[in-house]
Amino acid sequence: MSEKQERVLLPESVKPSQYHIHLTPDLKNFTFHGSMLIDVQVKEATDTIQLHSQEIKINSVAITAISSSEKFKATEVSYDEGEERAIIKFASAIQPGHAQIDIDYDGILNDKMKGFYRAKYTLNGEQRHMATTQFEPTGARKAFPCWDEPAVKAIFNITLTFPEHLTGLSNMDPVQESVQNGLKTVKYAPSPIMSTYLVAFVIGEFDHVEGHTKDNVRVRIYTPVGKKETGLFSLDVAIKTLEFFNEYYGIPYPLTKMDKVAVPDFSAGAMENWGLVTYRETALLIDPKLSGLTSKTRVAYVVAHELAHQWFGNLVTMEWWKELWLNEGFATFVGTQAIDHIFPEWKVWTQFISDYINTAQSLDGLESSHPIEVEVYNSAQIEEIFDAISYNKGASIGEAAFRKGLNIYLERFKYSNAVTTDLWNALSEASGYDVANFMNGYTKKTGYPLVTVESTSDPSVFKVSQQRFLASGKIIHDDLWWVSIRVRSSNNPNEILSYDFKEKEGHITFKNVEGSRWIKVNADSSGFFRVRYSSDLAAKLTGPIQNMELGPVDRIGIQGDAFALSVAGLAPLSEALNLARAYVNETEYTVWADLAGNLAKVGIVWSLEPNSQQYRRFVVNVFSSIGNKLGWDAKPEDTDLQKLLRVTALAQLGNNGDSATIEEAKRRFKELVAGRLEMPADIRALVYKLTVAHGGHEEFDQVVDIYRKTDLHEEKVRALRALGASDRHDLIARALDFIMSSEVRSQDFFVGLHPLTQTAPGRVAAWKFLQDRWVEIEKTLGDSAGLLDRTIGYATSTFASDERADEIENFFKTKSVPQAERTIRQSLEAVRANSRWLKNNREGVAKWLNDNFPNSQ
Repeated sequence: MSEKQERVLLPESVKPSQYHIHLTPDLKNFTFHGSMLIDVQVKEATDTIQLHSQEIKINSVAITAISSSEKFKATEVSYDEGEERAIIKFASAIQPGHAQIDIDYDGILNDKMKGFYRAKYTLNGEQRHMATTQFEPTGARKAFPCWDEPAVKAIFNITLTFPEHLTGLSNMDPVQESVQNGLKTVKYAPSPIMSTYLVAFVIGEFDHVEGHTKDNVRVRIYTPVGKKETGLFSLDVAIKTLEFFNEYYGIPYPLTKMDKVAVPDFSAGAMENWGLVTYRETALLIDPKLSGLTSKTRVAYVVAHELAHQWFGNLVTMEWWKELWLNEGFATFVGTQAIDHIFPEWKVWTQFISDYINTAQSLDGLESSHPIEVEVYNSAQIEEIFDAISYNKGASIGEAAFRKGLNIYLERFKYSNAVTTDLWNALSEASGYDVANFMNGYTKKTGYPLVTVESTSDPSVFKVSQQRFLASGKIIHDDLWWVSIRVRSSNNPNEILSYDFKEKEGHITFKNVEGSRWIKVNADSSGFFRVRYSSDLAAKLTGPIQNMELGPVDRIGIQGDAFALSVAGLAPLSEALNLARAYVNETEYTVWADLAGNLAKVGIVWSLEPNSQQYRRFVVNVFSSIGNKLGWDAKPEDTDLQKLLRVTALAQLGNNGDSATIEEAKRRFKELVAGRLEMPADIRALVYKLTVAHGGHEEFDQVVDIYRKTDLHEEKVRALRALGASDRHDLIARALDFIMSSEVRSQDFFVGLHPLTQTAPGRVAAWKFLQDRWVEIEKTLGDSAGLLDRTIGYATSTFASDERADEIENFFKTKSVPQAERTIRQSLEAVRANSRWLKNNREGVAKWLNDNFPNSQ
């Protein structure tokens, strides 16, 4: 069976070239009326036309053959709900040629954050609704019958009719407006040729700020009414990013405007609709007074990522969802390039290793992972692959002849579709290097290699072998990668030598390493693989970490590998913990943040062990020096990264029971509530959390009050996360009830759930809550892209016992959740890996803690 036959695609007998769509939403009854003309090419005679259509009632259909002006009315319209399509039959066959389909229909303005949907907001104390869209991956069919496949591109002519006091936006600028009986009808300019999932329209009440690029592209940020100042930061980032990409890609942004809109109910972080990008409020808006640096960095990254898509994804689109990584991986990569250009002080390439490569490796180390290129056949599977593999592993690819190759690729396939080999061919053409042969092992295979390096009697010769890295520790001998091994040594730390390794095992002579005090394999963590050293080589890396002779990226890579190897049972965890102590002189925020994340994972798995308090004392010991050095209050000379490091250090101290940190947080909270203290936003989040974690009902109520009174969504999220910080059963129950209440938007349910899973009693309660309230949770979140699977992942993945894994598996055996099947498999594998990690290291960690942090201290 061919690949196309396996995919659930519409018949190719009819293809659209242009849509003319007129939509009239009813924001009181939550319905909409649609009428449309579709210019099509009938390729072969047929009496049946199939289009994607979901939750739409088609009132009438007719088709007109342009050459003869003969009009045919449909005799029957039926629906295949499983394949989400309308089947339209005619009395006689429509002959090949140009034709026009006329459809009148009605739809539902749903509340599931998918398709054409409603979002609620409050203005002047009154709850109101706006209409907006989320069509990726398969939501356009909820707004208009169409060929809802990325390869079936067309021109879109949108017309909207809505109450005249509202603002209506679409991909293109208005070209004609009229008002009648209080309703405004706006016709928008024809779009470029594009895929259905990039069409967008938004109708609501907004303020906006505006600017222009050097090429006179108009950029607007649409904000809630009265909050236009919250759009200024993202406006500046957007203008600079567009200008950067114009030069970087070598192709000018093809539209005349770029609008960005904050949507109060939004399931994802943002959506790259061409010329009209939609966002969660927290991913776009920055309050000049109340937003923290953490929020600024997130907004900048998301804005850059979505603008990268205007070329990589919109101008050139993947041929099918199998190539989703072509959109997401490269948008992540070049988005990071843009942020590095705009904010060099953020050292984003160091953060890239921690935030993207390590995240992807953690997920890709599971047997339930998938290749970057993963075949999908239906809409449920398509939604399932929007994960860290497609976004992050796809971004972990080097930049060899990158810009030149991208330009070739974009010029060759603009306004069209491409597959992975098209990109490799362009990069090969630009570099003269066989990119496809090298890269296929990383894009077509699941997983990545573990490279083992051992010393020999010859100081220049090293035994090297490779196998697939799996968190389970399982050995799979069949996989083989072409690994580019980059090596630096103490003899010349600035010199990096590269070696191609394609065998299962062999010996490599590393040049210029004779007499070196240490060697670092996978220099700058540039390769997508883990490294395991023989014990003598590993021991030699402690010194260059302590004296920071190795750069920050290498310092991240070494400890990341050490913890990953312990999870896989390939090295004792005590070695990774001992290595962590070598970082006491560390100064880089990203290195500390990555170490904090690894230590936190250990803390979660060991939270029920009798020596968990000893472990917490160890973490406090690691972070006390940097925490005491930075203190609570910012200094005028602090860099942005030092401000973030302060929060990271204090969080590790407070989260692990440091009494001085906890008491200071509680004191500052009281001062804040009393109105006697202004507090930076990033510190405020920590203060809220520690106050609830070590307080009672009074403090819980005060944080709820903060949530209720603020109209800044970023502050609501801070408060919501804090409510789940307690390990008291009564406060855990209150937190669960609150996040399920009407006061919390369904988009934020998983945001409130996640912190509960970070404490031992909280994760038990959260999992029980998910089971007890399953019907309600599934009904609320099941149709909203990504929300249910994230909720399931958070509620299940942090356990560390085989019994709990069996319980989770048995629960979902009786549930139909196709959009979360891979998440469930990954959670089960993670829980069993945690269980093995604990069993394999229980005695060793106990001994290490007793030797280094005895209870008598």
